[in-house]
Amino acid sequence: MTIKRRVISTLAGLFLASVIFFTIPINVAAEPVNAYHKLPHKELVFEPGQVISSHAPAIVELPGGELFVAWYAPPERGSPKTVIWAARKPVGADKWTKPLIINETPGHSDKNPVLFLGPDKKLWLFWVAETRWWKIVDNKVYARVSMDFGHTWGEIHDLKAFSGFLVRANPITLKDGQTILPLYTDLSTSSAVSISRDGGLTWSKPIYMLFLFGIQPTIIQRSDLSLFALTRTGMWPRLSWQAISYNFGRSWKKQWVSNVKNPGCSLVMIKLKSGNVALVFNDSKLSREGISIALSHDEGRTWPYVRMIEFKSGSINVYPSIIQDGVGLIHVVYSYDCRQSIAHFVTDEKWIEGRPL
Repeated sequence: MTIKRRVISTLAGLFLASVIFFTIPINVAAEPVNAYHKLPHKELVFEPGQVISSHAPAIVELPGGELFVAWYAPPERGSPKTVIWAARKPVGADKWTKPLIINETPGHSDKNPVLFLGPDKKLWLFWVAETRWWKIVDNKVYARVSMDFGHTWGEIHDLKAFSGFLVRANPITLKDGQTILPLYTDLSTSSAVSISRDGGLTWSKPIYMLFLFGIQPTIIQRSDLSLFALTRTGMWPRLSWQAISYNFGRSWKKQWVSNVKNPGCSLVMIKLKSGNVALVFNDSKLSREGISIALSHDEGRTWPYVRMIEFKSGSINVYPSIIQDGVGLIHVVYSYDCRQSIAHFVTDEKWIEGRPL
């Protein structure tokens, strides 16, 4: 072959390769939103003692992959009241940012923060403001919205329709666009929900799902569009109560004990992208020393896979919150070691199932 023919052949090959390269779609593997070299991964949001008596964390993933965690604790050592704190984990960072107070209601103790990133990308913060009058507790639920993902916050809204109720578990957006906010009341140890049809601007009056037998409900939507809820209970037989709604939360049926152990402590679950359901709970009828994560392949009817993620004898590890991030990793935060810090645990479904990673 002559030099001229070789040049022509080479140019033709390059042209053909470029056509193939730009016309055939290439699948680029997604990188984890945060750098975790090995799963499972566990870390503390801050060193013990940096923030005193930290409790009841909530977690949300922000657009772009940054993590945002909120919890409640006293504003300073020895203070009788509590405020809402928060910290961030930027994408790729090895550590969380320094904890900062993001909400303090004058004359009240702020508790049980709930974070919710709506479909419109507005970040909601719900919390309970508690006032004590002569040993009588008065609870109010407040909310405020951040348009810049928690850097600044808008005006405080008093959700007067929720008077006497409290929040704990995250809201969920249903497939029809409605938002369901789990509620509960300690006055009658009952669970309820409120429904928003306008992205959180207005909420319905509380709708009871379970009366007398359980509080702090956590909810998922099943593939048949029904809602399934589990609740905290401290009563015999020390099993979480469940309830099901077939009309998007407007009424609830099949209230009965589940097969999930509960020592009278908060539990949370989410529907994963795979269709499976993950549950974080204290897998015991009496002890709060250990906290576990379970996986269900039948939308919460059975939990064949359970793995402990924290145990410390003589300690208390409680009040978890759970999300799944944009690339499928499961993130859990919880009150760590008698409220000394907030723990952050990261894993995936394979680890829960006990399969090789």
